[in-house]
Amino acid sequence: MTLRRKVWVTPISQQSKLTFVQYLNSKNIVRLEHKREDKIFLSSLDNPDYWFWINVNNDPNWEYKEL
Repeated sequence: MTLRRKVWVTPISQQSKLTFVQYLNSKNIVRLEHKREDKIFLSSLDNPDYWFWINVNNDPNWEYKEL
């Protein structure tokens, strides 16, 4: 299911902060590619070959808000 909606992400761990700079170009808005009950699958707007998962509840690396 392709949703193609936007999500605002905020890195909270050291690893996600590095990912934020290297792959997301320090941009908070990403594209929602797929949504499950427990996880969401996202891609970078500037680097569409970079994809990542975020746990819906209590993700240790990211906070997010669907726009």
